[in-house]
Amino acid sequence: MTSSERPLPRRAVVGGLVGGVVGAGALLAGCDSGPTTVPIKQSSAAGTPPPTGTSAAPGTVSTTSTTSTTASAPATPAVLSTPGPDIASGSASTPAVALTFHGAGDVALAHRVLTLLQQRGAKVTVFAVGTWLSATPSVGREIVAEGHALGNHTWSHPTLTHLGLAAATDEVRRGADAVATSVGHAGLLFRPSGTPTSTPTIRAAAASAGYARSISYDLDSLDYTDPGADAVVRTVTAGLHPGAIVSLHLGHPGTLTALPRVLDALQATGLSAVTVPTLLEAPA
Repeated sequence: MTSSERPLPRRAVVGGLVGGVVGAGALLAGCDSGPTTVPIKQSSAAGTPPPTGTSAAPGTVSTTSTTSTTASAPATPAVLSTPGPDIASGSASTPAVALTFHGAGDVALAHRVLTLLQQRGAKVTVFAVGTWLSATPSVGREIVAEGHALGNHTWSHPTLTHLGLAAATDEVRRGADAVATSVGHAGLLFRPSGTPTSTPTIRAAAASAGYARSISYDLDSLDYTDPGADAVVRTVTAGLHPGAIVSLHLGHPGTLTALPRVLDALQATGLSAVTVPTLLEAPA
């Protein structure tokens, strides 16, 4: 990024709900499904600060282009702007879950998922890969316009744990730029690629782009392995619980086929599908 790039004010990306990867046409390889983090309901340990002299000012994102459509940025839970450990779930006392999608792959499949979600009144969070979003920025605006939340899943979906600070920072910042170019602001939602949990290096890279927290998950659908819709449904329904953050992927036909039954299971158990900010807004 060059010194001529302008900082853009950052706020959360949540379309319509307050608090509520790798290019286009390619299927996304799933993130490492190793051990997830402890559920986080309030801020605690401080995140690793970015290196002096290399980071953008907190709360800003540099961007090389502007967008003609700038969505307003609603307020978000304080936990998202407070440095601390990864967030893997919400409060176990709230009757809701956050379905989160890694955004990449066939855009036509993404549109079909969005249509289904709209028909069912479900709200989700999409962590978009920058190359995918940059190729079709209108999909980001569609996601937000329909009341979903849009987050950053890096620029090209590398395994971030394999990168040094400079390369990881570039991935996070370019991903943030893609979100900002699509919807007018980069938001506070970031999920690292290639790993379910952050590291000190990843946290420093994220902090340099204005992300205080990494969003993990405590229920991995394993849909990226393409096990078939029945297997995806079994995995998700077996692990459902209030406050869960579920990892799913756009660009996989089996996920689209499984989604109606996943939504049916939520309804049967009295759980609502909400965005990550909405889930985190619920009292602990």
